[in-house]
Amino acid sequence: MAQTLSTIGLLMAGATSISNVVKDVSAKKVVDHHELIASTFWIRLFAGIAFVLALGGRAMLGTFPHFRDSGGELFGIDGLVLGPMPTYLIYLAIEVLMVAFSTLLYFRAMQVTPISLCMPYISFTPVFLIFTGQIMLGEMPPVEKLVGIFLIFIGSFAMHRTLFAHGWLEPIKAIWRERGCFYMLLVGFINSITNPIDKKLVTMTDAFTQSCAFGAGMCVFFTLLLVARKADAGKVIRSVPFWAALAGTLEAVALIFQLSSHNYIDVVITISIKRAGIILIVLLGWLVFKEKNIGDKLIASSVMLVGVLIIYMPSAWVDLKMGLLIAALAIIGMFIAFRFVKEKKEPVVETR
Repeated sequence: MAQTLSTIGLLMAGATSISNVVKDVSAKKVVDHHELIASTFWIRLFAGIAFVLALGGRAMLGTFPHFRDSGGELFGIDGLVLGPMPTYLIYLAIEVLMVAFSTLLYFRAMQVTPISLCMPYISFTPVFLIFTGQIMLGEMPPVEKLVGIFLIFIGSFAMHRTLFAHGWLEPIKAIWRERGCFYMLLVGFINSITNPIDKKLVTMTDAFTQSCAFGAGMCVFFTLLLVARKADAGKVIRSVPFWAALAGTLEAVALIFQLSSHNYIDVVITISIKRAGIILIVLLGWLVFKEKNIGDKLIASSVMLVGVLIIYMPSAWVDLKMGLLIAALAIIGMFIAFRFVKEKKEPVVETR
């Protein structure tokens, strides 16, 4: 099993988060006012090209794709052991299909809901991963690191604190009422299953080989979907070629860093750091897309950032008691800051 914490693993997770944030903004530039399937096709195509170039560059340096082992018993079923390649392809096919579905939900959420409003709900992935990581990989972070994950959850939930004015259950009701938020929550749950599968596949081969195989699978899937739907791919590439290429390239960079980090730290730690990049997404939603009323979101995102810092700090510096103290101060500070920020109440309007 990978080490619970590692400096290089944490740095890779941080690079994943930054790359992912800029990718999300670039992707929104593509999917805004463009057909979803065609937009996704180009992003995945450029990502696939970047994966191939990365794998080719690595091969030129003398490192070639290989399989380390058979992956153990398929789905954990006693006695069901296949060869390395069949086992790998079965897991890969499952992952590609699940991620393809979650990708459509992800970009659709961006189309129907402001990015600063829907994106926080994908931060629930680390909460789901506490359970799926334990079941699928036998991973459980140290207790003090769970405090950081808890803060990330609290911050994502506090994004809609103005809804409490309409009732204590309104933030939960908003998940169903606002389609983009609901879609992102589904994406978060799907990711909590595919992320452990990712680590399973990386342990069988390496980050570059896995990312390239995954990218190829996604390209094939969305090419077939593009043809089946007869989507106008030409319009997208003529309108936003730069943003499509940037989104695809950063998708590849983020995934390679993410998969590489799985060799050093637990999956839930990587994804927690990745999702805490929401504070940058909120800022860019305001600067780039002119989204309003971001005061609450910035305050809540700051709490999530504190959660990430707890995860980053060595256990020798932050034990359970210190982690709880920092968490308590962060939550108290959040409530104090909320008292000084007055924003327009979010209306309770049915959008389904």
